[in-house]
Amino acid sequence: MPARLTFINQAKRQVRKMLPKKVMRRVYRKQALDYIAGLRPDYDPEKKTIIAINHLFDQDLRALELANRQYNFIILDFASLFKGGKVYFSRAVRDIRAAYDSEPLENRMLFRDECRLIFDHLAARFDPKLIVTANDNFSFIREFIHVARKQGVPTLILDKEGTISPHSFEAEAKRAREFTPFISDHVFVWSERQKEYWRNREVAQDRITVIGQPRSDLFFATMEDKVADLFESRKPLITMFSYFDTAYIPEEAVLQDVSWKEMRAETHDHFGQLAKSHPDYNFVIKCHPQQLDIDLLRKKYRVPNLRVIGGAEVANELIQRSELIIAFQTTAVIEAMFMDKRVIYTSWDKNYNDLAGDLIPFHDAPGIVIADSFDRFREVCNRFFSGDEKAFLFSQEEKTACARFVDRYLYKPDGHVCERFFEEVGRFLA
Repeated sequence: MPARLTFINQAKRQVRKMLPKKVMRRVYRKQALDYIAGLRPDYDPEKKTIIAINHLFDQDLRALELANRQYNFIILDFASLFKGGKVYFSRAVRDIRAAYDSEPLENRMLFRDECRLIFDHLAARFDPKLIVTANDNFSFIREFIHVARKQGVPTLILDKEGTISPHSFEAEAKRAREFTPFISDHVFVWSERQKEYWRNREVAQDRITVIGQPRSDLFFATMEDKVADLFESRKPLITMFSYFDTAYIPEEAVLQDVSWKEMRAETHDHFGQLAKSHPDYNFVIKCHPQQLDIDLLRKKYRVPNLRVIGGAEVANELIQRSELIIAFQTTAVIEAMFMDKRVIYTSWDKNYNDLAGDLIPFHDAPGIVIADSFDRFREVCNRFFSGDEKAFLFSQEEKTACARFVDRYLYKPDGHVCERFFEEVGRFLA
């Protein structure tokens, strides 16, 4: 981001801090209603309407949009609708570090009034019969769910976190039970493993349906060109999936300054060097959608054939187009395994062995290269670029084990997940 825009954004934040809450509430209310008024999606009044609140799961919703045949499927940006929530809720409640009900009742009811206004405007435009959201633990969505239910409109969760780590499997389920109990009508998940996570959140078994990962359908659709269009010329693509310094580290360890900083920096720097050394390839560093250092990475790695990108729209295309994928703790590893891609999994950080039991066990995954030292990482990269791909040749037994590993996290990635979703949702539509 240019320095001038950064300064302007900082100035805007300072102005917002100085404005009275009542004024900010009006500002955000106007923004939400203007957003609704400006929507121009395809809408057929003869069809029932499903409203999907997009909280950083663009690809799943895109897959559903492509598969939809019988409904109005309206995708709405969560921030454009509910940004005003931060005026009503404390930071602890917004970050799910305190119980939602610990927020004073007055604040929650005031925000419910805002949600009622938002819902009424959406109802006037689209007459929704069903709400789909990524979770119901976000402070911005809980009052909206109550408002929708009062109007006879149920809410379904389409879980986007199908590769939750062993630590989060317990810790996040406990936190959700205590701070944000399940209030939706049903939840759709990627796998039997993820179903157990929701059972751990004390959701009744008959309110959980396993359908698979919706966005895996995109692997069976016509490939888009968003990634290809990043570059002036099309060349073989190498992708690194970046991550937070503290990704998947338990909170108690983060408080003791445990992080992946060293390994992450070494991986980034070597990736940048590879881009400089191999101009006959294109390189992408794909940041997590909520990663805050994307602008710093762009400034640091200014190489003509390297792009640093964010967002939640292009991971599948990156996987499809890439000749080599470098990654850490990310669903992209499992998706790349499913697509039989060359993957280097980085695991040499000094903290890795101590935390391995809390992580998704990619260090034991078959069918990918485990770089348990920086030297091993450089060696495999150098061999790949010299044309030696022996490290990525696996036996049939290893490939079969790889498929079993994928199956634990992705139920039936067969190109028909979205069809299963739409077959199921009919029973929730009035």
